Amino acid sequence: MRVLIADDSDTVRGVLRAHLEGWGYEVVEVADGHAALQILTAEDPPLLAILDWMMPGLEGVEVCQRLQATAGRQLIYLLLLTTKTAKEDLVFALDCGAHDFISKEVPPEELRARIEVGRRLVELDQLKNKFLGIAAHDLRNPLGFIIGMSEILHGGRAGPVTERQIGILRRMADSGQQMLALVNDLLDVAAINSGKLALRMSVGPLAPVVEERVRLMELAAARKQIQIDLALADPCPTLHDPMRIAQLVDNLLSNAVKYSPAGSTVRVAVASEGSLARVSVEDQGPGIADEDIPRMFGEFQRLSGQPTGDEKSTGLGLAIAKRIVEAHHGTLSVESRLGNGSRFSFSLPLA
Repeated sequence: MRVLIADDSDTVRGVLRAHLEGWGYEVVEVADGHAALQILTAEDPPLLAILDWMMPGLEGVEVCQRLQATAGRQLIYLLLLTTKTAKEDLVFALDCGAHDFISKEVPPEELRARIEVGRRLVELDQLKNKFLGIAAHDLRNPLGFIIGMSEILHGGRAGPVTERQIGILRRMADSGQQMLALVNDLLDVAAINSGKLALRMSVGPLAPVVEERVRLMELAAARKQIQIDLALADPCPTLHDPMRIAQLVDNLLSNAVKYSPAGSTVRVAVASEGSLARVSVEDQGPGIADEDIPRMFGEFQRLSGQPTGDEKSTGLGLAIAKRIVEAHHGTLSVESRLGNGSRFSFSLPLA
């Protein structure tokens, strides 16, 4: 397993490298925080990192803070190298995303033990993601079979069915579709958390992608007497994966419809703002409580707001949306106040 050492002292890096290589680790060295952050946010980063708290340019604790703000990344175990011992300093660093602390005078055996704790946690996280992906993948085929057979029966192609049986078969198919959507979300989460979210990038306009998803969502919205207004200012060409952007827009639109009251309007807009293309989805729902906003992009989060039509929620849609945006080097934001609706917006660099 690779370990990143970030310290502006050649001597400290040399001592740590000698120990780690002696224990069988592969070592990557940098002398400042900016270089450390670049490596840790790149594809296939080292999953263990020793960061000096005090470094030129960007301190180790700031690296932890920025990594913590990058939702959905695979676990990188972060050890801060520091002489600080004050309780408030250590609590601050833990809040910023550090996992442990070591002193520059730490005995080699203690260093080895602390590194081993991090290695075991990283390996358990990888095993969890692998198991999640295998379990979800193996559920897709039988679920697809159940849905397909129920639709054949529902259509009368295997013989006549009564009205009561039609209702039962419809509920079976709906339940199967809900479960299949959950399985697909779980596969996406497993791929994202293992750093293997596949993107097929091409340069193209965002407007047609958004317009298509709006038209497909209009039927579901109409069932709740919800109108979707679409404003397309310009095509907004960006470098993006059309399928993933469609998935992202679907998540934002379905959330808006899910939490909007009957008779309300959902407004969708696509426009360019400087060097960015911006897509916003605004609803007239109940809004989001202040205490819910910091955790709303986390996985399996159930917030205080409730769908207005008894729709089901996995707690994964917004988490996946945020990961897709970040994989495109964009940003996702929310503006909301209780009683005044919500507006979710994502921005991508213009091509």
